[in-house]
Amino acid sequence: METQVNPGQLAQIPLFAGVTSIDLSEIAALCVETHVRPGVRLVASGESGFSFSIILSGAADVNADHQTIATLGPGDVFGEMAIVAGTKRNADVIATSPMVLASMMVWDFREMVNNHTELKDRLDRLVAQRTTG
Repeated sequence: METQVNPGQLAQIPLFAGVTSIDLSEIAALCVETHVRPGVRLVASGESGFSFSIILSGAADVNADHQTIATLGPGDVFGEMAIVAGTKRNADVIATSPMVLASMMVWDFREMVNNHTELKDRLDRLVAQRTTG
């Protein structure tokens, strides 16, 4: 089931801290809210990076080399690394509970970061943290 994302939901996400309500409305318009069941593979290692997702509720494991390397929950994001770095996905992300995601396609992600440089800076720092470890 997909629906429009409420800007108020994004206001609760650390990535969007300090973003104006007008800007949150613009960003929410780029997103689609998706509900997923436990066990769904949200992204697969080796795939091209074509989407970016924000976890509104639920949890997911990040698996690389058949090991869980992180657990993500509400407020966390995934999918940014492949888009920002221009690489293939480096891990699987698998839902471990019912989840609600706000997701956007790569072209909408690029529009968001081009229009909101503070988000680009935050995402660049996040990619650097996740890359180094």
